[in-house]
Amino acid sequence: MESADIESNKNSSIMESTSTESLVVVDISVPTEEVLTPTVVNSESIVVWLPMKLKSACLCPQITNCFASIQTIVGDQDFQQKTGVTITVVLELYRVMIASFLILFVPQTCGDHICSIEENAQTGTDPLYNAGFTFNCITLAAFLTMYFAEIKREGKMIAYLDVNPKCLTDNDSVGQVLERLPIEKKNTILFYDAFYQKSGYAALVCFIVNTILSGFVVYKYYLDDKTTSTFITSVLFMITKMSDVYSTVATEKNIFYSAYLKGKIQYNDVDANKKVNPEQSTVVDSSS
Repeated sequence: MESADIESNKNSSIMESTSTESLVVVDISVPTEEVLTPTVVNSESIVVWLPMKLKSACLCPQITNCFASIQTIVGDQDFQQKTGVTITVVLELYRVMIASFLILFVPQTCGDHICSIEENAQTGTDPLYNAGFTFNCITLAAFLTMYFAEIKREGKMIAYLDVNPKCLTDNDSVGQVLERLPIEKKNTILFYDAFYQKSGYAALVCFIVNTILSGFVVYKYYLDDKTTSTFITSVLFMITKMSDVYSTVATEKNIFYSAYLKGKIQYNDVDANKKVNPEQSTVVDSSS
């Protein structure tokens, strides 16, 4: 009875399939107790009825290859670096907002109650408060510009360069390594590195001025100990970041420290896929 049901199901599946396309069916004789399943073996719609155990054995190499491909991607240096950069940027957006809008997020007094964020965002007749809030906005713009340059620079470093412990790391040696890159890629790296350096210095100056100016404002409307603790915590959020930025940009022309990979990783070699063939003067892989 069970064998008859299997045969009936098999014939039903074949009839449904043949309504849309021509099929070539190959039946493998197996014991009746085995459960059969239809399997398309190639693009020509050849259907083979296989036992479940045999079908699983056929799919094992495909699963193994899939896992091998995933391991290769995860183990790739570029993939690991891009993942680390993405996670770090998302986490840092929060402290950028807090450190920029000190007047907005530090508790202050509004007469007989604590100022809400909406009240802190309202400018009035106090020129000091207006100047402080305006510079909060300028500081945020400076930080966003710096992060844009930082992300673009890091992306180019990851795409075109590698971290190679076997290569020298001094300015002249890395400069010679850059000559292996196509001229446009070399110029792109130097452009974004210089852009990051200038925007980093500008953000550092804005951060210092903003901290001092905002300090005068929040202590003019001092509430209690929460004002001091919140102000110090908010400033500390960015002190470590700006210290890291300064150590990254205050370098020689060809010293490229990573802005995100900790331990001050230095890009000092050309990515294997971006090297110029010295014999044919052509790029191995020109993808950007």
